[in-house]
Amino acid sequence: MGPLAAIRIRQIAFIPSTMLSLTYWYTALGLWCTAGIIWLTLYSHFLITHVQPVVVLWISALLLGLGYGAITCLSRFGTVVATLIYIAIITLTGVSLAYLFSGGATIFVIVGIMFSLNALFIFYLNISSGLFRPLIFMAVSGIIAAIVVNSLVASSTLVWIVSVLTVLVWTLITALEKSTLHGYARMLYHSEFSSLPRCALFGALTL
Repeated sequence: MGPLAAIRIRQIAFIPSTMLSLTYWYTALGLWCTAGIIWLTLYSHFLITHVQPVVVLWISALLLGLGYGAITCLSRFGTVVATLIYIAIITLTGVSLAYLFSGGATIFVIVGIMFSLNALFIFYLNISSGLFRPLIFMAVSGIIAAIVVNSLVASSTLVWIVSVLTVLVWTLITALEKSTLHGYARMLYHSEFSSLPRCALFGALTL
């Protein structure tokens, strides 16, 4: 085995952890931006005074369609297009949730904290996503974040319940999408047009 092959093997072993950490950071940033849009929409009273329920339903339908289309055609998009799609999904989600469930902002902040803590955990300990430790840490850190944040803002019982359920569901989704995230990591070596930020952004869109 030549020195270049050895370096390549070492890179392949390291990149999944690096990419997963960056993916979690992108996901956390998207969740916090969504929470910000929910807050801005609620405080501006825009939906209450200007938007009819049927418009919100159309926005929700557009969100589902955009999300499905993005996932099925994700590998065809460049970084700029994927970023624009990510921003569109964040905006539509924030606007629709502001009308449907005002406690969504708190929940998205909690889940964002969960992903950011896991990004730090994986990056500094260089833990592969193939292990169960990151997923266990994700669920535990998310529940702790839910307890702390909900206690600080004096959330209602419904927000407490939904936030804990959301943490568990998102942890399950992350576990189920593990192979997809590994596939994006392999794109770094199979395509000359793929970069770490691009593949991490694809992972964030998937989550």
